[in-house]
Amino acid sequence: MNNLSLTSAEFERLLKVFGWLISALCLAIFLIQWRYFQTSVLSAAWKAFSSSLGLGVLLFGAFTKLAWRWQRLAKWMNRPLVHGVWRGELKSDFGSINGNRLTVPIFFVIRQTYLTLSVQSFTERQEGESRLEALLRSSKTDATRLCYVFELRKLFSGAHSLTSGAGELKLAGDQLSLSGTYWTNTPTHGEIYLELVCRDCDGVTSFQDAKKRLCEISHKTA
Repeated sequence: MNNLSLTSAEFERLLKVFGWLISALCLAIFLIQWRYFQTSVLSAAWKAFSSSLGLGVLLFGAFTKLAWRWQRLAKWMNRPLVHGVWRGELKSDFGSINGNRLTVPIFFVIRQTYLTLSVQSFTERQEGESRLEALLRSSKTDATRLCYVFELRKLFSGAHSLTSGAGELKLAGDQLSLSGTYWTNTPTHGEIYLELVCRDCDGVTSFQDAKKRLCEISHKTA
């Protein structure tokens, strides 16, 4: 089960929006039942309440999982949008020689609903998965940062240990790139820079899947 990744302000905004929506639905259904179907006041009120509550639950589910990913709607709700497949580079001090750091191609797959968030990372030799996540926006600077605690698993045989770490990535103003730093308990640290490939994460569960999705996007835009 995913952890909730909302701030208190975002949660209050969500409750307020759906409170007004259910109230508007209730009033509209009541007026239709009472005026056009000649239903008694009590019966019309009950039907309006039950129907609006049911519709509200359906709309709430659709909104939190799908509809809010529309960029305009996410902007209206003041919720940063990081859902998608991202590609870029990881620069690590692991095995660095004479200050020349290791540079590795990397993909991030970020799955986001309005309530939850998960982060996966893929290189040719390692897979990472977040255990804790937070999407934080500064009220002073309006900067948005994706913070996460993760575990890395090596993909070659003979490796049985897990590496733990944490990362912090800043979201660009156009919401099309992420950049920042990470640390692990090995200990290593480095920088990550990512650019958005697409918003569709379905079926992307490995480095090869991500490369395939990138090729598909490139062919469509060629």
